[in-house]
Amino acid sequence: MSKRSHLTKSEAWRVVGRLEGGQTQAEVEQANGVSQSATSRIWNRFLETGSAGRRPGQGRRRATTPNEDRYLVLTARRHRNINAILLQQHLRSATGTTVSTKTVRNWLHCLGMYAR
Repeated sequence: MSKRSHLTKSEAWRVVGRLEGGQTQAEVEQANGVSQSATSRIWNRFLETGSAGRRPGQGRRRATTPNEDRYLVLTARRHRNINAILLQQHLRSATGTTVSTKTVRNWLHCLGMYAR
C-alpha cells in the first residue's frame, strides 16, 4: 500500500475553499480524508502567503543549467572519444561553470551516453 507524501495543488485548494466556506476543520478532514495536521498546515500557509501550493526550491540546487547540459551532450556527441575530464574543461572554458567529473558522467549516463 503506497502513501502519498503530500496533497496535490487542487486538493489543497479544495481544503482552503471549504474552510473559507465556513466548514470546520473537522468537517473538512472527514470530507477530504486529510489529517488534522495537514489541514492546519494548508490553512496556515494560505493565511501567511495567500497560496495553498507548496513552496518551490526544495532539495539540492542544480550544478548546471539546461543550456549547459545541452552543451555537454553536444560536445560529447561531436567528440565521441572525449573523456569526462576534457568535457569538464570544455564546459568551464565555454561557460565558466565548474562541475565535477562525476557530475559530467552522471549527466551523460542519464542520456545513455558514457564518457571515455
